[in-house]
Amino acid sequence: MTSTFFGLELSQRALNAQQTALNITGQNIANANTQGYSRQIGNLTATTPETISVSGGTMSIGTGVTLDTITRARDAMVDNQFRSETSKQQYWGTKQTNLTDVEGIMNEPSDSSLSGELNTFWNSWSDLSNDPTDATTSSEVLQQAATLTDSFHSISAQISDLQNNIDSNVQNEIPQINDYASQIKDLNNQIKQAEAAGDQPNDLYDSRDNLVDELSQLVNVKVTETPDTSFSSGQVSNYKIEIGDPPQTLVDGGVANQLVGVTNPTGLGGNEITTVQWANGNPLTLSQGGGALQANIETRDTDLTALQGKYDDLATGIATAVNDIYQAGTGTETGSGTGTFFDVPATASSLSVSTSTATDNIVGTGRSGDGSIAAAISSLSSGWSNLTGTDLSDLKTNYGTSLGNFYSATVTQLGVDVQQATSQKSAEDALVTNATNQRESTSSVSVDEEMTNLVLYQNAYAAAARMVTMMDDMLSTLMNMGVTK
Repeated sequence: MTSTFFGLELSQRALNAQQTALNITGQNIANANTQGYSRQIGNLTATTPETISVSGGTMSIGTGVTLDTITRARDAMVDNQFRSETSKQQYWGTKQTNLTDVEGIMNEPSDSSLSGELNTFWNSWSDLSNDPTDATTSSEVLQQAATLTDSFHSISAQISDLQNNIDSNVQNEIPQINDYASQIKDLNNQIKQAEAAGDQPNDLYDSRDNLVDELSQLVNVKVTETPDTSFSSGQVSNYKIEIGDPPQTLVDGGVANQLVGVTNPTGLGGNEITTVQWANGNPLTLSQGGGALQANIETRDTDLTALQGKYDDLATGIATAVNDIYQAGTGTETGSGTGTFFDVPATASSLSVSTSTATDNIVGTGRSGDGSIAAAISSLSSGWSNLTGTDLSDLKTNYGTSLGNFYSATVTQLGVDVQQATSQKSAEDALVTNATNQRESTSSVSVDEEMTNLVLYQNAYAAAARMVTMMDDMLSTLMNMGVTK
C-alpha cells in the first residue's frame, strides 16, 4: 500500500518541477538578447517508482517527476568550426586593413604619386634635351629632382610610421592574450569546484566560451575537454587550450602559461617585438593564417620590410643610372656636370640631389652639344641608355626592362596582395556567417519557442495544482467521515 499522502507528495514534486521549468524559461526570455548566452534546457525525468503489493504479487507505481539537470544547448563541433574560421577571418581582415593603408601611402595611380613625380622628373630632362643651355629649364630639372626626393622621403617615413603603428598593435595583443588565458584559468577552477559538487554552472560555461571566442580573434585556438581522472565521479572535466603550430599549451585546467615579446633594441623605435615566445624562454610558432597577431607580425616584418626594400632599390637604381649618364659628359664640354647628380649611396630615405649639382649650371649637352645627355637620362623612363661611355648592363639585369616597369611591378604586386586579402576576407566572412547561423540555430533563444514552453509548463503546473486541490478534498472527506456502530 502507498501512503495516504502519496498523491500530495506526487503533486508537490510536479509543482516543484514545473515551477523550476518555468523559471528556466523565464531566464531564457530575459537573456534573449544577451551576447554569448546559451539557451538553457530543464531536463525533467520521472522519479524512482515505488513497489507496492497487490493481489498475487507486486507492481511498480510512479512517484512523479523531478528536474534532473539544467543543460546548455551547445554544439562543440560548431564551436570549433566557428573559432577556426574566426581566426582566419581576423587574419585576412587585419592583412586587408594593413595593406589598404599601404595603398593609401602609395596613392597609385595619381598625379601626386611617386610614379607621377617620376614622369615629371623624366619629362623635365626631355625638355632640357630640347634646349640644353636654357637656365630656366635647367632649374626645372633641379626643382623636379627635389620634389622627387621629397616623395621618396615621405613614402619611406610613412612606411616606417605604419610599421611602428602595427608594432604597437603587436605589443598590445600579447598581454591581451595573457589576460584571456588568466581569466579562462580562473573560470576553470570555479567550474571544477562546481562540477565536483554535482552542479552544472552554465553561466560560467558561457563566460569561458565567450573568452575563447575573443581569444580566437588574436590566435588560432584548439580546445580539448576531457574527464578529470582525479575525480571519481566522471562529471568533472579538464579544459585545455592550445595555440600555435605545432599546438602548444596556453591553458591547462588551473594553469595558464604566459607569452612574452622579445624586443630588438635596434628595431623600430628601439622596442620592436621581433619574437613571441613563452615566459620560460621556449619558442612559439604562430599558425600561418591564424589570427590578428600573426597578420600584424607578417605585415610589419615581411610585407612592409619588402616594400621598403623595393623603394630603396628604386632610389638606388635611379641615382646610379642618372649619375652614370650625367657623368658621361663631365669635363668634355663647357658647363656640363662636374660630379654626381645624386648623392650616393642612395636609399628611399636618403636620396638627395648632390650639393655640387645644385650649384652647377646644369646643361643637357652631349659631346656634340646636341642635348644627348639629357635625352639619355629622359629615356630611363622606358628603357636603358645606349649612350657611348655608359654601361648600364648591371642595372638592366637587376631592374628589368626599365626603372618605370620595376616600380610598376611593385605597385602591381601590392594590388595583387590587397586583392587576395580582400577575396580571402570575403570568403571567411561567409564561412563565419554560416558557422554563426549554425550556432544560433542551436544555442540562441527563440522567444516564440519559449512562449510556447511557458504555456506548456503553466498548464502542467495548473494541472498539478488542481490535483493538490482534489487530494485535499479527498483527505477532508476521509477525515470528516463519522464512525457508526
